Amino acid sequence: MKKSLFAIGIGFLLVGSIIFTSCEGKEGPMGPAGPTGNNGAPGTNGTNGSNGVNGINGVNGTNGLDGKDANSSCLVCHTVANFDAKIVEYQLSKHYMGNTSSRFTKFCATCHTHEGFQETQGNGSFVVRNDMPNATRINCKTCHAHTGFDFSDTLAQILTTVSPVYLNYNKNLTATDFGKINNLCVTCHQIRGYTSLVYSDTTLTPDVINKPFDQLPYFPFVNTDDNAPVSYLVGRSFSVHDGNQSNLFKGINGYEYAGKTYTRTWTHSDASCTDCHMNEFNATTGKGGHTLWVNEEECTACHKSDKITPVQNLIDGKRIELAELLTARKVFRKTTNSSGVVSYSAMNTHDFNGKLYPTTQTPGDLFATSTGNNTVSPTTGLVVYGNMLKYDKDANYQYRIGRQWKYGELGAAYNYAYINSELSLGAHNPTYALQLLQNSIDWLNANPGK
Repeated sequence: MKKSLFAIGIGFLLVGSIIFTSCEGKEGPMGPAGPTGNNGAPGTNGTNGSNGVNGINGVNGTNGLDGKDANSSCLVCHTVANFDAKIVEYQLSKHYMGNTSSRFTKFCATCHTHEGFQETQGNGSFVVRNDMPNATRINCKTCHAHTGFDFSDTLAQILTTVSPVYLNYNKNLTATDFGKINNLCVTCHQIRGYTSLVYSDTTLTPDVINKPFDQLPYFPFVNTDDNAPVSYLVGRSFSVHDGNQSNLFKGINGYEYAGKTYTRTWTHSDASCTDCHMNEFNATTGKGGHTLWVNEEECTACHKSDKITPVQNLIDGKRIELAELLTARKVFRKTTNSSGVVSYSAMNTHDFNGKLYPTTQTPGDLFATSTGNNTVSPTTGLVVYGNMLKYDKDANYQYRIGRQWKYGELGAAYNYAYINSELSLGAHNPTYALQLLQNSIDWLNANPGK
């Protein structure tokens, strides 16, 4: 046939609004004008074929190569019924419901918008070049992209990326291979990268400090001993941004105490993300399939009982035990809101400029804290990044530890955040999760605060 199936294959790439054109025996669209001559004859049909393109005012074209059998390749996925079902499922997912174009800033757009993800995958960068006010939510084409029609490696042909991932935790210097389809998920489901903040000192007129925003998930401090002192300054953060599922799944990047052994793998370490998060769809519960919510009934069908809840309850008990120990030694502060919800937050040892917070209030003594001052430009619609230092008396002095932390305390506080922000309550790797929590508890009990 003339032209091959490539012209029809292009039509298959329309994923958002799907218009499926049958591959069976219809006349193809007119080809481009050829040299002056007699009308060309119709092209020869391809295998399982779409008809060849009629030549217009030109000589007969050369027959194209036989196309790939559409029934065994394309029609596995590309049917109207299949797409309709997948779209209904996907609209129940957090990827669809929880992501909108409102998260368009250059530090968020990579994973929260379609255009941001496409840009970084296309040019190999880790953040987009600028804010994307007109970006759209994640859609089918964010993850799916046909890069060819040689289906010898199906995943590589239909997914946006299957390459090993440069983790933010490793400052994007080292690629880690989580497995082909997992690599697509891990591109976003990892400890987030830092956001670049510019501080201005309000006591001057103004003095831009340009101090980097330290995120403790990277542990940017040199640790030589679990008992070594370390300062936890205002401007540092324990946030892993609800994204370290991949780190826990692989059993990496928790704080690991010297002399302790950690188990990286467990029963399901060889599984793919999709084994659980895209298992059989249940229309009644709205879970499974492209909802990306785990259909628990599929799990109990194998295990014969609910194995997840008891494990999560055990891990959550250890999480709270660790938080209470950290609160008792004034590393954490415990609060209860009006609805009775208990939360724990880490207490800084020093202000933004490195000044130690005392345990008693000192009249007239001011401490530097950071206040967000990002604004949206009325002309460009882009975010203008900036944070101001604010000097106040310390209202939390009675909750302060009054000294530097020990590095082991810092590690225990980080391990709490590592599990607390991971969202599965350790279900992605309960073996490693329990070791992180229990070893933190054991170290705190063996090393009293001073």
